[in-house]
Parts: sequence; structure tokens; C-alpha cells
Amino acid sequence: MRAKVAAGAGLVLYFTGAAVTVARARSFSHIPYPLTYLAPVAAAVALGFAA
Repeated sequence: MRAKVAAGAGLVLYFTGAAVTVARARSFSHIPYPLTYLAPVAAAVALGFAA
């Protein structure tokens, strides 16, 4: 169980970094793409902590 939560946390960090990188490049029209993948991963991690 801990490994799944740790993997999910790693994905959250990865997609957060992708969104920050896109924002720093000032390509604001592309920000929804990493956030689209970040949202379900963040929800899965939250549910993993709740279980």
C-alpha cells in the first residue's frame, strides 16, 4: 500500500513540475495538458491516504 502512495506522490511531483516548467516558459495555453493528468493522480493519492 505504501509503495502505491509513494508512486502516486512521485507522479504528483512530476506533473506539478511539468506545469511549473510550462508556466516558466510562458506558454500559458499549454498549462491544461499537465493539469489534466495531475488531477486524477492527485485524487488517487488522496484516496490512497484516506484508505
